[in-house]
Amino acid sequence: LKEGDWNTMRIKVQGDNVQTWLNGQEMVNLNDEKIGAGKGRIALQIHEGGDIKVLWKDIVIQPL
Repeated sequence: LKEGDWNTMRIKVQGDNVQTWLNGQEMVNLNDEKIGAGKGRIALQIHEGGDIKVLWKDIVIQPL
């Protein structure tokens, strides 16, 4: 995590498999049937706490 600087997050969801990378390092690789069965919207979420400030930029969404 680069505090005070931009970080790059990549998220890939294909079927029930979810993978995430933070600044090129794999963080999560899991399978979840409920995620695979889900339909709906994409939402960006941050949990409240401390003096956290989150900004998003250059968001790209690509179909697989």
